[in-house]
Amino acid sequence: MGGQIVKALLVYYSKFGNTRKVAEAIAEAMKEAGEVRTINLEQLAAADFEGGDLVVVGTPTHAFSMPQAVRTALAALPPGILAGKSVAAFDTTVRPWPLRHLRASPKLLRQLRRLGGRPVVAPQTFFVQTKNPQRSGEIDLLLEGELERARQWVGDILDKSKALVKA
Repeated sequence: MGGQIVKALLVYYSKFGNTRKVAEAIAEAMKEAGEVRTINLEQLAAADFEGGDLVVVGTPTHAFSMPQAVRTALAALPPGILAGKSVAAFDTTVRPWPLRHLRASPKLLRQLRRLGGRPVVAPQTFFVQTKNPQRSGEIDLLLEGELERARQWVGDILDKSKALVKA
């Protein structure tokens, strides 16, 4: 995988546990390249961003966008808090989904950019499958292979963030 990370922060928000599982898989793969801290967005403080050079944030897609809790947490962060940091964003969403273009991660990446972050890769979506499409209240399950795909995505993040540091 890419170059050495001095320090990375992986932030996630998860309602049913799928986004947390993806975040943990990403963190596990990143640990091969350096120090990684994983934190639930609900416990996030501005001080958590100090000293790191890579920030990855993940959220589920709710109602075709970011959950209100994610929007509120990002809006509360000081302007420029991600200045000089490489950033990446991912989401989890239901598949198959005819409105795949309406997902949270592109909006999330724009917010990270507004906070001063430098996007290193395109936003990524990891898919879940509803146990019973007739009963949307049931907990969804990650599709087979999505955790491995998340681990592989890390290589792209590390390679691209290393290239940005050299530039």
